[in-house]
Amino acid sequence: MKRILILLSHRENCRLLSEWLSIHYEVFFPQSGTAVEPVEKIFTGKIQQQFDKGFDLCILDGPTLDRLWQWVQSRKQAEQPVLLPFLLVTSSQEVGMVSRHLWQSIDELITTPIEKVELQARVEILLRSRQLSLQLQATNGQLQSEIAERQRTESALTKSEARLTSLIQNSSDIIALLEKDGKIRYTSPSVQQILGFNPEDIKGKNHFDFVHPSDLEAALNAFQIGFTEPGNTQISEYRFRHKDGNWLYLESKSNFVDHGFSEVVVNLRDINKRKQAEVEVITNLKKERELIELKSRFVSMVSHEIRTPLNVILASTQILERYSDQWSNQKRAEFYSRIKEAVRKMTELLNDVLLIGKAEFGKVGLNPVPIDIASFCKELVAEIQLSMGEKHKFTFVNHCEYMIPGEPDKLPQLDKKILRHIITNLLSNAVKYSPQSSTIDFEVSYQDANAVFQIRDRGIGIPLEAQASLFEAFYRASNAKNIQGTGLGLAVVKQSVELHGGNITVESELGVGTTFTVTLPLQSLNDQLLNK
Repeated sequence: MKRILILLSHRENCRLLSEWLSIHYEVFFPQSGTAVEPVEKIFTGKIQQQFDKGFDLCILDGPTLDRLWQWVQSRKQAEQPVLLPFLLVTSSQEVGMVSRHLWQSIDELITTPIEKVELQARVEILLRSRQLSLQLQATNGQLQSEIAERQRTESALTKSEARLTSLIQNSSDIIALLEKDGKIRYTSPSVQQILGFNPEDIKGKNHFDFVHPSDLEAALNAFQIGFTEPGNTQISEYRFRHKDGNWLYLESKSNFVDHGFSEVVVNLRDINKRKQAEVEVITNLKKERELIELKSRFVSMVSHEIRTPLNVILASTQILERYSDQWSNQKRAEFYSRIKEAVRKMTELLNDVLLIGKAEFGKVGLNPVPIDIASFCKELVAEIQLSMGEKHKFTFVNHCEYMIPGEPDKLPQLDKKILRHIITNLLSNAVKYSPQSSTIDFEVSYQDANAVFQIRDRGIGIPLEAQASLFEAFYRASNAKNIQGTGLGLAVVKQSVELHGGNITVESELGVGTTFTVTLPLQSLNDQLLNK
């Protein structure tokens, strides 16, 4: 309810006006034994307490205004910017007396005699103005609060955008914004560090044009699924083309919002090192499985190939212990020969295994020395012929006559021990897989800066399908299963040849024979020796 303060110097007028206005408003005025209390008394005691409650309109007359104009001014200023209206009721004669305060303090003026209708209208207008002013202040306060809140929100948003921009700009991953058709709208600067592209170079291009053809279908499927299942992050891995043309593995995380969203945020992470590590792990596991299998086959081979000569040695020794004093020298020599042959086979097998083991761990080193290749090979053929007896015939053809014997500085450099191993294994195999009385050809020649060794037999030959695996450890062709052997010889030969930086090839026809050709570079070996 509106509160009206009446400050009239005429006590009866104050009472009448109060009674009439109190019908519609809450009215109060200073009540005492006199009409108007002195100014110093109006603002003390109970009267002051009534004033402190506040009011919406003050009605006063000329004498009161003349005495209280400073108070009127202070009250109006205290309420600003809200309107606190003051209505002056005065006679025409008093207007001049109060004119010095009128325009500074009074909002409305009405002269006596007063018409009730006019007074009511003036009072209502002033109270409405007061009410509108209060509402305006409340609305303005709310607006100021909303503006402040908006400013705080904008400030927080600006800070958030700054943080987000900083995160994107400094992210080690690639942050990309793609359209539904895969067109690139934005990529973070990290794309240059990872893929070599300037962000502007690939803007507007299709993201999937850079995906490896083998991975394209899976990448597109993951991308399309995201639009049918919004809210779920789709994760996929695929190879992406680097600016230099190489392919890098990336992990893609695509974030889809809803069906109406036309853009997709994609986070691309370089996982090339991880993929390389995975390949290394798989390779190591494969090698581990191969090693386990190799060990198993080795144990099986040892149990057969070593046990057999051991049994021969044991049996021959026991027989000699019992009967040697009763036999002739020739009979005893036969058993001694058996023992020696068994020991030779065991030694040969163990040497092959040892050489393979060393080569696998990089422990075999070259010791090249000047060597007369023709003489060296001729001696090896003689040794093999002596150990094999007359069962096979060997032909040796030397095309290296221009080498000057006795001048080591003119001789090529080769590792004698390893070369012996290569030639001995190939000649022994030629004998093993050839029928008795057949001829084995051995040729030595120089071609450019290479020494070429060619050994040809007329044996059982090697099936075409077996030739690709012929140099693997423990591998034996299907037509050699019934012939004693370990499957290590050719593996040792190949590793020995490669240790020299050379190569070995094979040509074979079933039932016709086999030719092995070993090529060893001489110049590279000399260079190695000079660089040591």
